[in-house]
Amino acid sequence: MKKLIPVLVAAFTVCNSYAILAQSISGPFIRKVVIDPGHGGHDPGALSPDKKLREKDINLSVARYLGQEIARNYPDIEVIYTRTRDVAVDLDKRGTMASEQHADLFISIHVNSAKKNTSVSLGPETWVFGGDRSHRKDDSYDVVLKENEVIRFEEDYKTKYEGFDPNNPQSMIVFNFQKDAIMRQSRILGTCIQQSLRQGPLRGVEKDRGMKEGGFVVLAYCSMPAVLVELGFINSSTDRKVFSSDEGRRNLARQLFFGFEKYMETYAENGKNTLNNNIGDAPAEKRFRVQVMATVEKLPASHRILSSNPQIQYILSPGQIYKYKYTLGDFNSIEEAQAYCNKLRSGSFPDAFVIAVQDGKLVPVN
Repeated sequence: MKKLIPVLVAAFTVCNSYAILAQSISGPFIRKVVIDPGHGGHDPGALSPDKKLREKDINLSVARYLGQEIARNYPDIEVIYTRTRDVAVDLDKRGTMASEQHADLFISIHVNSAKKNTSVSLGPETWVFGGDRSHRKDDSYDVVLKENEVIRFEEDYKTKYEGFDPNNPQSMIVFNFQKDAIMRQSRILGTCIQQSLRQGPLRGVEKDRGMKEGGFVVLAYCSMPAVLVELGFINSSTDRKVFSSDEGRRNLARQLFFGFEKYMETYAENGKNTLNNNIGDAPAEKRFRVQVMATVEKLPASHRILSSNPQIQYILSPGQIYKYKYTLGDFNSIEEAQAYCNKLRSGSFPDAFVIAVQDGKLVPVN
């Protein structure tokens, strides 16, 4: 039987959690960001009541402005778009494009819509991949179904997505792979973006629809931290005023950028804020390794990850929840370590990142 999705992450590849946001440690280095303007081509996405305002156009405009903000403030980061014009791109190709490009982050931009004669809380919401959430009693799962339904625009979707029915929430079980590390980092990114979107410019932010988990097809194919953002509601007259103007779209992109920047400053190693608080001057003999996983408890030597990678070493960081940092390699320069890291990321450890070690302790990479 044709497999729906390749296994993207090795089991037990566990990285850092929400606690990282408040810790002064080295994190992953962001080199490529893929921005995904949802829908496009023959798939217009959500439409305004008069059918004149189309989601696909809003998404593309906001995506471009977001990319410009990232490129201007982080010139060393490459920005890649899943589409730069009004064309259709299959859901599976959006995520696999990011994986093939070895991207470090994936941000999918969308606009929400409410069913007729239903009462919903307006406001933005951010999603990360999280499998089946069909038990919800609110309107949240409608968003997942709506975004996944676009596969019907694709040719031969029943063969491509064998075993998946966009109208059957229970078929989401096919997406429940071991993506723990990616999901944790996605939640951090999603939290930063959602906190920024709460500041406006759309109405309803005081009610805050929040960050949620759902089985989005586009996120299931990503082998890196990924989020899907629903900016607001196209069938809200107030939201449409923002969506319709160039200034409104720029402001939306700016809020998305502020969330991205918060992630960079608090988590990623190449954030603008240096993560070296209270560590002091680094000794001369700094070494570089590649962290491939982290655990709360020390793994037994018989663990299959350790037995299949006998060269793995660990560093103990007592002040952290995931205090056992498991690493591969030992290099004099960060360039050598990063080259090795890239090889590991294309294999069994897609969430690997470079760290610096001195006297058996973590120190800032830079």
